[in-house]
Amino acid sequence: MSGAVGDAKTMGILRALVLAGLAAAAALAVWSAMARRDTSSGLLHYGSLPAFELVEAGGAPFSSRSLQGKVWVASFVYTTCKASCPMLTAQVKRLSKSLPAGQDYALVSFSVDPKKDTPEALRKYAVDCGADDPRWHFLTGATADLKALISDGFKLVAGPDDQALDARKDPEILHSTKLVLVDKHGDVRGYYDGLLGSSVDAVRRDAELLDREG
Repeated sequence: MSGAVGDAKTMGILRALVLAGLAAAAALAVWSAMARRDTSSGLLHYGSLPAFELVEAGGAPFSSRSLQGKVWVASFVYTTCKASCPMLTAQVKRLSKSLPAGQDYALVSFSVDPKKDTPEALRKYAVDCGADDPRWHFLTGATADLKALISDGFKLVAGPDDQALDARKDPEILHSTKLVLVDKHGDVRGYYDGLLGSSVDAVRRDAELLDREG
């Protein structure tokens, strides 16, 4: 009997994973269809991000104004994650070493578990991960603000029914492993699988294209 229950539970999780994956793919497909291609870099415009006001690791305020004029890469993590987040953060660390030196670039890791991810928790997480690049910012804030930014701004699926996708119970914000490339004007210009080693080279190449695009 317990085996049957376990099999049913496994099938339920797999079904939820498939449905969530299809929903995310469909959302991005619709947005991609509406995107326009820039003639200089060849990269698509997926739309503009809304302005945001959040809090950086350590407690200092951080707003989208701090990123104006920079090409930046967004990632999404939570500090108690033991599975994909360490791999994703390691990829961003590789990217921080790969990007050209200077203040034309930034890296931003948004918490998807802001109730637990206090500024102090994020600061410890950054230290433990060896995130020593001053261009790399770890942000937290109000759950509603982050959920709206991630789902409506970055167009990544977020909702309370996606608990099968990570170890948290009833997460309010879905944890995406995408890396998102944003240009100097706050427009989303690319999505990449953050767990693929080859994505680092692709993001770096496209970030440099955007830097030259202006």
